[in-house]
Amino acid sequence: MAVKSSVYAIFGVVIAPSQDLRALRAAMECQPADPPVAGAKVARASLFHVGDSEHIILGTVCEELEPNTYRPVPGPAVSPSWTGMLLSLTEQYGLAVSAGPSWLLVHDLS
Repeated sequence: MAVKSSVYAIFGVVIAPSQDLRALRAAMECQPADPPVAGAKVARASLFHVGDSEHIILGTVCEELEPNTYRPVPGPAVSPSWTGMLLSLTEQYGLAVSAGPSWLLVHDLS
């Protein structure tokens, strides 16, 4: 069986994996699919599990980085609404944050 290697840039926070995330998952499922104003961008949150869930990231933006490419570290943009959403969710659900909010480079094998 071949192992697939993926690299992602995710804007988010790393949260402790031992926390009960059921309420947070339910809240994220209730996020609006479309922005309230046509053409507007809406920040949406997602949970990313890295490895066998030893690392959990609450993120707003995720970009897969293709093999044999590079991106300058200050290159990806940051929206104030992304940071606000992440901080609001971590506070609302009492999540312990171990890193972020920031761009996180994630190397995952599956």
